[in-house]
Amino acid sequence: MKLGFILATLNVRPAPRDSVFTLQIPELQLEFPGDSAGLLPRSDFNTFQIVIRAQRINYGSIRSRINTESASIVMETKAVSDTIVCSFDLNRRAGFRMSPGRNSVEIEATDGRGRPLYASFLLDRGAAPITTTRPATHGTVEDIAGQERYAVVVGVSRYRDPAIPQLQYADQDAKAFRDFLLSPDGGRFQADKILYMVNEDAGMKNLRTALYTFLAKPRKEDLVVIYFAGHGSPDPNDRRNLYLLPYDTEIFNMGGSALPMWEIQDIFSRVIKAQRIVTFTDACHSAGISGASAEGQVPGASGAQRDLKIAPVAGNNLINQYLARYTGEGKRAVMTASDIGETSAESRKWGGGHGVFTYFLMEGLKGKADQDRDGTVTAGELFDFVRDQVILATSRQQNPTALPGLARDMPLAGKAMRASSNRPEAP
Repeated sequence: MKLGFILATLNVRPAPRDSVFTLQIPELQLEFPGDSAGLLPRSDFNTFQIVIRAQRINYGSIRSRINTESASIVMETKAVSDTIVCSFDLNRRAGFRMSPGRNSVEIEATDGRGRPLYASFLLDRGAAPITTTRPATHGTVEDIAGQERYAVVVGVSRYRDPAIPQLQYADQDAKAFRDFLLSPDGGRFQADKILYMVNEDAGMKNLRTALYTFLAKPRKEDLVVIYFAGHGSPDPNDRRNLYLLPYDTEIFNMGGSALPMWEIQDIFSRVIKAQRIVTFTDACHSAGISGASAEGQVPGASGAQRDLKIAPVAGNNLINQYLARYTGEGKRAVMTASDIGETSAESRKWGGGHGVFTYFLMEGLKGKADQDRDGTVTAGELFDFVRDQVILATSRQQNPTALPGLARDMPLAGKAMRASSNRPEAP
């Protein structure tokens, strides 16, 4: 299921008159209003520009990002009539060309009253091919002898705030994943080295304790596994800020009740010492969360919030792209359930009640992803299997992604995990 926006056609699409930001690609004769998505006929264009139509913009406040990376180094600004034009030269510095699949461009500024202005654009250069019969690689499986294993497993289906849409199977997804980690094929994690939190137990205090205190214990040579199924969303009050939503999130106070993305980066870079980290996130389930407040009734709400609700508006949820970015260095296997600007499907048709991502994740870990039939499922094999199966099952409406630099030889299930879990205890 996609977010509530419509892909742009290949023809020129004029921006609405009230659009503050407009992205223009003169080489392709394309124009997109802020918070929209566009399908590109080709990706070999060299320049584009973003036009800002607002009064008294503070030039020093203008910031831009291409695929989450600061793009100020390839951007120049100048006043043209009653607008500000931000010109981007993609040849100026390596790394800013449009990549396969979906790309994001973000722009922000502050107006004369100090109010933040923000917009994002999704540019799609075409779908990647589906490969259901990949050649066996027969690569060398990484040696994991001597490691201890720690896991944080979170699933939130029920949220305390009635304005947050409830999920059906996030808690069941988390339970299935936890149970696999306890099994021999999953590495027989010790129960006291798994923090498992679902629904009411997955509040902000418990989540922060798990990430900041519990995950400070693993040593450099150990393995850390993080699984999160629940909502991930921009703040309705300021869409520049992205959050993971624990059980007790207050929709109109995400800043005080949800986990911001910049803290995820802090956790990976300063808290977790382990070099091997496996992260699975199924964090984009609803377009409605990223909407703006509107008049209406929220059942069960009180005070000023009684007459408010979340209403879908045009916008792009980039949380999965930022989750993939905020993962530090070392041996990493980071997989998200969907691409930028997509939501994640869940249904009874997948294993009696699962998210499609977790259903195929579990199928792959249980052996179906073992492409070379050596008895061990590696990170590379698992991602290839899950990505292809989810794309097929959702008719390309959901495209799992992996962090660039995926540690493809890292064992995640099967023979290698069984063997290492049976090692003798250290004296």
